[in-house]
Amino acid sequence: MPKFALRYPYFIIVVCLIVAVVGVTSLVRMPVDLFPTINIPEVVVATFYNGMPPEDIETEITGRFERFFTLGAGIDHMESRSLPGASIIKIYFRPGTSADSDVDEISNLAMADLRRLPPGTLPPVVMKFDASSLPVCLITLKGQGLNETQLRDLGQFAVRNQVATAPGASVPPPFGGKYRQIMVYVDPLKLQANGLSPMDVVRAVNNANLILPAGDAKIGPYDYNIYTNSQIQDVVDINSVPLKTVGERSVTVGDVGRAEDASTIQTNIVRVDGQKSVYLPIMKQGGDTNTISVVNTVKAVVSHLYDVPE
Repeated sequence: MPKFALRYPYFIIVVCLIVAVVGVTSLVRMPVDLFPTINIPEVVVATFYNGMPPEDIETEITGRFERFFTLGAGIDHMESRSLPGASIIKIYFRPGTSADSDVDEISNLAMADLRRLPPGTLPPVVMKFDASSLPVCLITLKGQGLNETQLRDLGQFAVRNQVATAPGASVPPPFGGKYRQIMVYVDPLKLQANGLSPMDVVRAVNNANLILPAGDAKIGPYDYNIYTNSQIQDVVDINSVPLKTVGERSVTVGDVGRAEDASTIQTNIVRVDGQKSVYLPIMKQGGDTNTISVVNTVKAVVSHLYDVPE
């Protein structure tokens, strides 16, 4: 009995040490986040058809999808909006269902019904709603001497590709700037005078800007692949593309219009310190991804960007 009394305090000390070690280890490994994961069974389907009015979007796209999505299991109700050139459908599932399974089910139904949509409809974008899918930080791009088109190109093809490799980060396309696009402006009166239509110009430019395989040629011990590269190198060369031949003379794009290195219609503008800029929102991916860890990783990647002007 006296021996046990002497050993008892040591036993208590050992137990306390074990509990402390286990507690500290659990505390360090415990996932902590500003936006904890919330399982909300809601799926969003976005479908685009540029130029189609809302009335036709409602009839030809939204209505067809809504009727077909009723084949899904566990659907509580649906909400939809038909906008110019876009159809947005929100599908709410009953509580307790898996959001990932719901996305897979709706994706399969959407792709199965795609063949019934009007020709030219872009494949639908199916994504689950996540309350934690909020921008955790922003990357802004600005530079003296760089126009909005150059800034967007740097953000889209240089910065975004490098930042997207950060674990747990999801980088949507940039906001602001102008999306570069080669435009061909035609004069309707000149088209009519030459018996042409805008589609004749579209087909001629597309056919003159191709890379086609032309087979192979065996010369001695080597077998060479041959390609016919007819891609247009400079924008001004588009003006020399022939549209039709009248007698011994060819009617070119320059005879009915002009080609310019321009941009699409700008729908959003970003200003940082009063200067034309572009910004990239950084989203946190779902799961147990830690917000602070994602931000620190993005900062480390941004500090070591390559092929990007200072």
